[in-house]
Order: sequence, then structure tokens, then C-alpha cells
Amino acid sequence: MARILGIDPGIRRTGYGVVESAGAEWRVLAAGLIAPPPAAPLLDRLLEIERGVEALIAEWRPESCAVENVFYHQNPQSTLTLGRAQAAAMLGAARRGLPVTLYSPGEVKQALTGGGRAAKQQVRFMVERILGRRFATAEADDLTDALAVALCHGGRAASPLALLAGKGA
Repeated sequence: MARILGIDPGIRRTGYGVVESAGAEWRVLAAGLIAPPPAAPLLDRLLEIERGVEALIAEWRPESCAVENVFYHQNPQSTLTLGRAQAAAMLGAARRGLPVTLYSPGEVKQALTGGGRAAKQQVRFMVERILGRRFATAEADDLTDALAVALCHGGRAASPLALLAGKGA
């Protein structure tokens, strides 16, 4: 049985998802957001991300952590800020002794949909299909991105069809 913490870093909202597998079956143990107050200074927001990740690890005891890697924005400042959020999440995992693996958005899309340029809606559909659960909240994109990273890590050697095994695919 594997338990994985997936993280979709962001300075405003960091999505997280904890998944567990028993053979080909996957289930969600936790999914949510670490959302520092928008008016808080940058360092306070980064600390909240780090501490939030540490708290998740303490509560759910995952065996590994998968983080979506920073992608290039046209605005270099946005890329830098996203990288800081990613580093805060990684530091939280490292402080708890958890191994961290980075995946590019393309790798996650490839692992879940079979295509590295899949639309967000396709990734969300596959996450919901694999986990047998719908995510209808306003924050669903952040949650499903985090869960997608965790599933990518858990099914790294598997095809999208293998991830769907046991779900009536």
C-alpha cells in the first residue's frame, strides 16, 4: 500500500491531495488548500505553506511527496513567486524527512491522459474517474492538480489505462 502527498504549489492557494493505493485501487484520504491570507507579507505566506505541508505529513504519514514543478510564465516575477511557493512546500516535506519528486505539468498530463498537452478539464476528468469521486468546489482545479501529481507519482510506471484498472474503464 502506497500513501502519497501531491502538491500543486501557489502563493495564493497551494492545493494538496493525499492518496493511497491498494493494488490498482486508489482512494483519496485528504484534499484541500493551504491558503494564506492574501494581505499577509510574502514571508508569512511562505511560512504558512511550509507549516501546512508539515502538518499534513504529521497527520497523514505519507511515504513520499510529489510536487508539480514550476513552469515558465511570461511574467518572470510570477515564475519567481511560484518557485518560492514550491520551495516552501518542498522544505516542509524535507523537514519531515519525506522524499520529494518534482513533475512537470507535461509529465503529469502524460501520465494521466496519455498526452502531455491535455487540457485541464481532461486531467480533472481522469482524476475524478480514477478516484471515483467528483470535485465540484470552486477550488477543484487546485485540488485535482495536486491529486493528479500524486497519481502521476504513484502510477509512474503505469499507463493511464493501468491507473484506471478496477474503475470499470
